[in-house]
Amino acid sequence: MNQAPSGSGERLVHLIKLIASGPHSFSLGEFAARASLPPSSVHRLLKILEKTGLVERGSGQTYRPGRELHRIASQLVSRFDLARSARPLLQDLVDRFHETSVLCAYSPSARRAVVAEVVLTPHPLRFNIEKGLGISLPWGSLGRAVLAFLPKSEIEMVLRSEHAGPLTGRPRPAREELEAEFDFVRRHGFARYCEPQFDLAGIAAPVFNGENEILGSLGVIMPSARFSSDLSDELAAAIRATAEDLSQQAAISHS
Repeated sequence: MNQAPSGSGERLVHLIKLIASGPHSFSLGEFAARASLPPSSVHRLLKILEKTGLVERGSGQTYRPGRELHRIASQLVSRFDLARSARPLLQDLVDRFHETSVLCAYSPSARRAVVAEVVLTPHPLRFNIEKGLGISLPWGSLGRAVLAFLPKSEIEMVLRSEHAGPLTGRPRPAREELEAEFDFVRRHGFARYCEPQFDLAGIAAPVFNGENEILGSLGVIMPSARFSSDLSDELAAAIRATAEDLSQQAAISHS
């Protein structure tokens, strides 16, 4: 048997994992035995979880998973389903333009985007990007396609915490320059980026849920040497349409 966690934080996480693994309802005594913790400690921690909605009282002296726990779980599932729904759309972009396509999911707690799905270009010369990679919002098309649609207070917090480019190390662009870029993204429905020094370019569009809240961004990245003005307009239109398609799917799944 594994040793029971000792700290309060570790014990809370331990209990949440046990609650998530079932059964649907449980008594204090049964749960304390499963947790290998004193009933008095488990009772105190369940009170905390009950206040946050992660646990609810059932019939008699039983407990059950709370609605807030179900809500959090459904959010995680929807994010997973979003990536799964996006994959054929990303593949279609790669088939059409022969460049790497990417889906990013916005993490409000981290105030960053996270790469949720990638379909790589068949070109041997490419910018490798992996799932799980964190994306800083003020730089690059994928980040700016998200940042432009955040509430003003969140934009301010992001800009206060981001001072230098993760690739270039350069200072963050002036506020006026960023505001002009955000205005462009909101009016045209996509963000663009080109950094010849690092041979990187991209175009990305925002993805929303049914309540018009930003979920993330979808885009195409490539070496800047393969990026041209002729390609830009056609690619931007295709990415915007693809992001709108995914947003509609997300809206339907939340209805």
